[in-house]
Amino acid sequence: MFPEEHQEKFAQLRAHFLASLPDREAEIEDMVTSLMEKGPSRKVYENLFIATHKLAGISATYGMASLGSKAEAAEALIETARSKRPDETAFYEILSAADKLTEELRRVAELD
Repeated sequence: MFPEEHQEKFAQLRAHFLASLPDREAEIEDMVTSLMEKGPSRKVYENLFIATHKLAGISATYGMASLGSKAEAAEALIETARSKRPDETAFYEILSAADKLTEELRRVAELD
């Protein structure tokens, strides 16, 4: 893993990441709620893409492969929606993937 002198710093960074998960979950939930209430929005898709992209990138670093995998799945669906308005099926796939991601965020935040 890391040299011993870096393990404490890594543990602190991981703890900080874990502490940020409830806020990240709430942020994603707010964006999903906005999509459900107002329909597709390029701005919301862009913000949701950024949030899922960040989670996908950092989760594996902290040993949370399942969280990273769910973030990657949502990210991939949202990527398409950023460039063109999704049809109804794609819209609901995005909502479903985001819901699975927030469930995983809640699970990880409670376990650690």
